[in-house]
Amino acid sequence: MSSGPSFGAYQDPSAEQPVCPRHPDRVTYVRCQRCNRPVCGECQRPSQVGVLCVDCVREHQRALPREQRAPKFTDRHGRAVPLATYIIIGLTTLVYGLQWAGQLIPGFPDVYNLFLYSPLHTSQAALDLHEFVPWLDFEPWRMLTSALVHSMGSPIHLVLNMAVLWMIGRQIEQFLGAAKFVAIYVLSAFGGAVAVLFLAAPESAVVGASGAVYGLFAALWMIGRRMGADTRGITILIVINFAFSFLGAGISWQGHLGGFLTGLGASVPALIADRKQRDRVSTPETRKSLNRRTWGGLVIVAIVLVALTVVGALLIDTESLLAR
Repeated sequence: MSSGPSFGAYQDPSAEQPVCPRHPDRVTYVRCQRCNRPVCGECQRPSQVGVLCVDCVREHQRALPREQRAPKFTDRHGRAVPLATYIIIGLTTLVYGLQWAGQLIPGFPDVYNLFLYSPLHTSQAALDLHEFVPWLDFEPWRMLTSALVHSMGSPIHLVLNMAVLWMIGRQIEQFLGAAKFVAIYVLSAFGGAVAVLFLAAPESAVVGASGAVYGLFAALWMIGRRMGADTRGITILIVINFAFSFLGAGISWQGHLGGFLTGLGASVPALIADRKQRDRVSTPETRKSLNRRTWGGLVIVAIVLVALTVVGALLIDTESLLAR
């Protein structure tokens, strides 16, 4: 039975015409499939069951578990905005600008040297020699801040890292969600620094987000495997990048390797409760259990990295450093 006028039939001019509740001046013969109220073009929202009104859509969203609700940040087409990816790119680019400010503006902090990482900064030697070498402090946070600074002699270092982050970060964030995406990124940066601690010379210094980016390569590969997709393309890309890492001069292959391995390890728990998996389970208790397992696994990865940092710090003692 149609709710609209029957063409060719007599219509009583005095009959009340259906109008949109939100816009009483707009006559419409389209009705919401849920509440059956008239809905104008501006208030219509397409769905799998037909047209819904904005009020029913909002009511449905409120009834969903928090992790299944529509993304808060969307573009004009209603697509989720990968906000975390853009924030990381913006923050890293801002820090690069601050690096130049430190070089060009007298009295401005030297961000580059404050943020770079050297194994010396997480070593027993830093504690023993600080009195004699004032610049040598025990500063383990540099293992993370080094991912924010890039080579000032080669701006392409920043450009390439941010371009790759823009290309693959959005996909990973959409699949895993912003929180787990950021967790993998940060843990991969940490893991890259841990590998530098063990495999590079203690006096070497590293900068750049490459370790974190390699961790995202690993996460994307793991996601492809999880979805049953053809991963040959990403595998070839990873192999090519590692070839440049090992053969190129002035490139920290240690950081790349550590970031990649950490990304693999962190992706295992992160994929326990990816968005598609959450959509397949029906009870809030099951979803909460999946999320607890995910974050528990990521915490374990972080604890392992901290433990390795402690071991690495003890291996670089004062005597071995002075013997070099």
